[in-house]
Amino acid sequence: MTEEARLPGSPFLWRVVSLVALGAGGFLLGTGRGTISGGVLLLVVGIAATGVLLGSARYGPDVEGRLDLSSRLGTGLLGGLLGGGAALIARWLIGSFGLDAALGVALPSFGEGSELLVPLGSAAVWGMVLGVLYPHVPGVSPGTRGASFSLLVSLYMLLKVYPIDLDAGWFGADFGALVFVFVILLNLIWGAVTGAAIGWADTDDEAPVSRPIDA
Repeated sequence: MTEEARLPGSPFLWRVVSLVALGAGGFLLGTGRGTISGGVLLLVVGIAATGVLLGSARYGPDVEGRLDLSSRLGTGLLGGLLGGGAALIARWLIGSFGLDAALGVALPSFGEGSELLVPLGSAAVWGMVLGVLYPHVPGVSPGTRGASFSLLVSLYMLLKVYPIDLDAGWFGADFGALVFVFVILLNLIWGAVTGAAIGWADTDDEAPVSRPIDA
């Protein structure tokens, strides 16, 4: 039985409800517009719709093929780390060439040494989340799927991390009016690398797919 036959209603409709409710709820809570209860209610609806999508699917290599949930979790973790490293390198290049300063933006520093474990760890966790949601993320290729998912990560950063955790104003405006451009760009790089890593698990016989260890 396919996933579409198991879902009560259109899978596309469930995806739309999930994305719209999560996005609207996060926006209301992040910007302070509307009521807190309204934002929380929308988030609950979005989480519930996502739960229906994930719960209605069948998992395992016999059902999903080579790129099953366990493979996506492992490569999502690996891809998240690689994507996080790529984003850090891109962040360093942006600072080295002064592109952020030229646009009046002062990007926050990630620190050095062990302090880099925080953004890399966060990138790995988001990679695993992408691994779980990967079949439901729109895109014509693994890289574009990851890039699409990265927009959700950018919204989280711009509506929660920058204004609340860093106290940098809405959308991180205290770092510069165009800081959101760099946030989206760096997350797109992360997403493309992470998505490509997940897709790699379904490319050839040497990729890390689900199979017995002694095979």
